[in-house]
Amino acid sequence: MRIYVGVCGFKKKYYTGKIRCVEIQRTFYNIPQVKTVRKWREEAPSDFIFNIKVFQGLTHVASSPTWRRYTKKLSAKEKGLVGNLKVNELTKTWIDTYAEFSRILDARVLVVQTPAKFAPTQENVNHAEKFFEYFVDVIDKYGSNAWIGWEPRGKWLEKPQLIEKIVGNVDRVIHIVDPLIHEPIVVESVAYFRLHGKPYLNYKYLYEKEDLETILDKVKKLCKKADTVYLMFNNVYMDKNAEELIEMIR
Repeated sequence: MRIYVGVCGFKKKYYTGKIRCVEIQRTFYNIPQVKTVRKWREEAPSDFIFNIKVFQGLTHVASSPTWRRYTKKLSAKEKGLVGNLKVNELTKTWIDTYAEFSRILDARVLVVQTPAKFAPTQENVNHAEKFFEYFVDVIDKYGSNAWIGWEPRGKWLEKPQLIEKIVGNVDRVIHIVDPLIHEPIVVESVAYFRLHGKPYLNYKYLYEKEDLETILDKVKKLCKKADTVYLMFNNVYMDKNAEELIEMIR
């Protein structure tokens, strides 16, 4: 098992530091230009690992506060098309764009984080099944080797059978969790974890040495089938905690 430790954030200083694995967050709020994405890959060391958080237009409805950071403006028609993993004329263009980004960056995982308001209704189950099947097909079309990681929140965490139904039936889709809080329903050859602090989503939490040891121990037990594991810190002290865990693994 190969474990990569990284952060949910991207700074070019990482190119020369201990942290060699990132999840780009700015791609969630806005869609960068292709030339910008190419520049990230060209400037990075060849062994530097990129993961991408997909655009909020695929996951979050127009009323979500996350849209306040969107630098453009949705039309009235577009507002009815975004979010909830819907596949339509608008979201298909974004899926194409992010499949291309994943190819350019040689991204390992495309992170799809759905909000708690995306409830486990039958309609949303149908949306999710169609969305992930379509996204994987598009990724293949673009020649990308990326996996898709889904981090559902809210009531989904009480419905493991629904997560298994969706993730288990589509190749190259994995279930993302915070390993100190939840366990992945399905573990494939690739596993991806996001660490949000304790208690759950307490981003100001600083992980202590004992926490890091627990994380490693738990992940090794959960991921016996996995060849590759990504541990991504998403807390205020993510740089410090990632560097500490990297040293522990060495």
